Parts: sequence; C-alpha cells; structure tokens
Amino acid sequence: MKKKQTFQELCRDIFNNINSRYFVPVNDFFAVLTIISIVAIVLETVEGFTKYEKIFLYIEYFTVFFFSLEYIGRVIAAKRSWSYICSFFGLIDLVAIIPTFLGIANFTFLKSVRLLRLLRFLRMVRLVKLLRIQKKHEDIEKNGHDQLFGVTMQIYIVTLFTMILISGTLIWFAEGDRAVYANIPLSMIWSSKVLLGGVPQAMPETIFGEGVVIITRFMGLILFSLLVSIVGGSVTRLLLGTAELRKNRKGKRL
Repeated sequence: MKKKQTFQELCRDIFNNINSRYFVPVNDFFAVLTIISIVAIVLETVEGFTKYEKIFLYIEYFTVFFFSLEYIGRVIAAKRSWSYICSFFGLIDLVAIIPTFLGIANFTFLKSVRLLRLLRFLRMVRLVKLLRIQKKHEDIEKNGHDQLFGVTMQIYIVTLFTMILISGTLIWFAEGDRAVYANIPLSMIWSSKVLLGGVPQAMPETIFGEGVVIITRFMGLILFSLLVSIVGGSVTRLLLGTAELRKNRKGKRL
C-alpha cells in the first residue's frame, strides 16, 4: 500500500521538486501574479490612473493573499524553516506581504520594495526553463542549440527589464519631485537610457540619485558583456556545427 503523502512533503513537491507535476504550473501561476502586482504598483504612480485606485486595491489584496499562502508553503517546505525565513528570497517574500497586513499599503516606499519580488520571478524562470530544456534534451541535440539560445535570451530580456524597473523605481523615489521623474514609467524610460549607454536629458540632483546612476551604468556594462557572451557562444556553436556537417559530407563522398 502506498504511503500517504504528508502536507510537508506536498509543499516540498510544489515548491522545491522540479520533477513534480505541480512545480511548473504553481510557479507559473505565482509568476503571473507577480507581474500583475508589479504592473499595478507601477501604474498607481501615474496621476492619470488615480481613478482606478479601488481596482488597484483589489489587486493588492488578491495578490497578497496568494503571496501569503506561498510564503507559508515555502516555510513548511524548507528543511529548516529559519534558514528560508532569514534567506534573501525569504526576506523578499516577507517584504512583499507585510505592508498590506500592517495597513500601510498606500505608503509608497514600502510598495516599491515589493518590486524585489521580481528577483524571485527570475529565479523561478531559470528553474522552469531549465526543467523544460532537460525534458527536451533529445530535441536540442537533434536541432542544435536554437532552443537553448532562445531560453537564454528570454532570461536575459527579463533580467534587463528587471534592472530597468528597479533602477527606475529607485530614481523615482529619490527624484520624484521633478517632472521628468514624476512616475515610475517615466523614470523607467530615463533608466533604460542610462542602462543601455545613452545620455539622458536630465541628471539627478541628489546624492542618492547619483548613486543610482553609477550602479545603473555598471549593471549596464555587465548586461552588455553577458549579451556578447550569449550571442558569441551561439555563433561559435553554429559555425562549429556547420564545419562538422561539411566534414561529414566530405567523408561520405570519399
């Protein structure tokens, strides 16, 4: 007779076991919730969307409810609960739900901190995509590394967008009293120019804002080097694969 699965084992299957049937759909669900939550937070800073305040509030309560269930589930699933609670991602998950429970969801700074949940989104995407690559390993070997390159580029694009989002939020918090940084979307446009090596029309006036510029430019250099590495590696594999194919064809002719 098959042993009945305990609740802790079920939580571990859902959140930790990449081979579980629950892992991909559950983590995809929380990824969608994360995106919805972040979009709502970003749009709340736009003056023209103040009339949708109630909708944003409902989204807040809805997403925080499921984020709370996720947090509890991950605490239960952890081998050592305190190791997860005190970990980086554990603290990010806690910060994502605390403002609402404290009744200060309208406090802009704490709401902006919830954007750090995007870091978990990146980690989840990496795990899920790697799982799908493993399942299709034979197809990758037959068709080359096109699928691997596509997944890598997806992760890179998400990472780039995350940096623009976080940098834009920080500069909005530091310089929000100026028209060019009036809301997070405008600040993200400024951040994308800095991150991609451009020269924005306006520069920060505060020390904190200057620090954001330095960090953003530094991260832009890192992301550019990663892009060169990804594209260069793909081109190298493509050229070597083509050369190998030609070699095999010559061997058959002989």
